[in-house]
Amino acid sequence: MSPPPASLHHFTLANGLQVYLREDHRAPLVSTQLWYHVGASHERDGQTGLSHMLEHLMFEGSSKLAPGEYSALMTRIGAAPNAFTVDDATVYPLTLPANRLEIGLEAMADAMASATLEAAPFERELKVVMAERRSQVDNYPLALALERHNSLAHGPSPYANPVIGHLADLQRLTPAAARSWYQDWYHPNNATLAVAGAVSLERLQTLVSRHFTAILAQPLPATEPPRAGPGLSRRSLVIRQRGIREGLLMSFNVPSAATAANPQMAPALSLIPDLLAKGSSARLKQQLLHKENLLQALSCSYDPLKRGDSLINIYAFTNAGATTPDAVAQRILDALGELGQNPPEAHELARAKARLLARQVFAQDDIAEQAHAIGQRAASGLDPTLMGAELQAVQAVTAEQVRQAAAQYLHEARMTTTLMHGQENADD
Repeated sequence: MSPPPASLHHFTLANGLQVYLREDHRAPLVSTQLWYHVGASHERDGQTGLSHMLEHLMFEGSSKLAPGEYSALMTRIGAAPNAFTVDDATVYPLTLPANRLEIGLEAMADAMASATLEAAPFERELKVVMAERRSQVDNYPLALALERHNSLAHGPSPYANPVIGHLADLQRLTPAAARSWYQDWYHPNNATLAVAGAVSLERLQTLVSRHFTAILAQPLPATEPPRAGPGLSRRSLVIRQRGIREGLLMSFNVPSAATAANPQMAPALSLIPDLLAKGSSARLKQQLLHKENLLQALSCSYDPLKRGDSLINIYAFTNAGATTPDAVAQRILDALGELGQNPPEAHELARAKARLLARQVFAQDDIAEQAHAIGQRAASGLDPTLMGAELQAVQAVTAEQVRQAAAQYLHEARMTTTLMHGQENADD
């Protein structure tokens, strides 16, 4: 069995850069991830996709590296560079040999201080982003349905924005807008450096101080956590489209770990997907998928690590001729009502806890997953040093707390449904 991960170290530079380290010397590798606390949820109407554009542009030229040189250099030293954008953050992960860590940190600091964001790379990467949108969303009926459903579920919250951006907004983006976004948000006091792997705290402090200390903190735009808002009511959408998979998308507006008034609410909500749909013994999967054979597939998810309110999502895909999306929606709603009235059995809750905790423990075997867990909590406004307390909170959840969470949040007023019907002759 692998040894448990070391305790989490933390230090802050004078310019506000937050740095976390989880030492892990099982392999001579380091995962270093620079999390900027800006993502799709920070974008204004008409400017969706800006954070994703910066993801593409950040390492396409700086004071020390010309466009294209960053990826070539990282590959040459045995590193695996990557980047991704989410609702609350834009992230630059890099896994590399421990003895090459300084090269990666120097490049990250140089881009933070002096990314050039020139017109030629912008135009090239904008074409790449629009091609991504066409292949991953516009030409994919389920992805389009998910985008529309997500917008309806979040309503006026900026979480309704697609991370990749609306096509009309992408077509209007300019290099000047990208530079303005960079100047607003890409500063050390709006970033977290999450590191996991074979490096000591003393060595990391030396390297980070050497390359990041000279970068000055800057004022940041005001921002508020995205909230679901008062006065929620049931929202619904019906999609009839050629090529779409028949089924149901269902979401409920719920708090995240950052917005829940009760600290036990997020752990209780986190167990509901395991009770309903994860594992062959989960309630909905056992009844609708295995016993009655009404569904081809079923999933349920909840992300508690958001700076604003979150969703519990249930996606179900029907067996043609066996049932309808409307009927499945009612069956699921009935099951949620039952959970809101009667606490789960002790054995159900124990299995749900075991599955959830096992996933989190197994993730500790991967240094990239360790760094990701740190950065995700920092970007959500949570304290990464309390991850151990999160596990204890899940273990402490009672069946009655799960029932209360279901009763409070999993009902029609907080529900959004999208019913999907395939039609061979439907208009595209």
